[in-house]
Amino acid sequence: MSQVLQEIVVGEKPEGAYTLELINMLGKGAQRVIVKAHGRNISKAVYVTESVRRLTGDKIGYGKIKIYSTEVGELKEEKSVPVIEIEVINLGVKPQS
Repeated sequence: MSQVLQEIVVGEKPEGAYTLELINMLGKGAQRVIVKAHGRNISKAVYVTESVRRLTGDKIGYGKIKIYSTEVGELKEEKSVPVIEIEVINLGVKPQS
């Protein structure tokens, strides 16, 4: 699992669900996890990554943070939606036994 890039797409679930998912991935040995969110869920993605950083005692770090827009919708009714991708790097979260 440590070599495969993991991804969490933050959506409508409560922040706690994504926080637990990220902690579980890191605890299972993932070295890098991408936390991705669109539109209104961007603030939730930032909250999740910061919560995990505080809960793990700074045993995670941040890699690349990408901010861009993507077009969604049907032709002639497309709209631009902001996207964020936060790379979370495991700096010492121990794998679960």
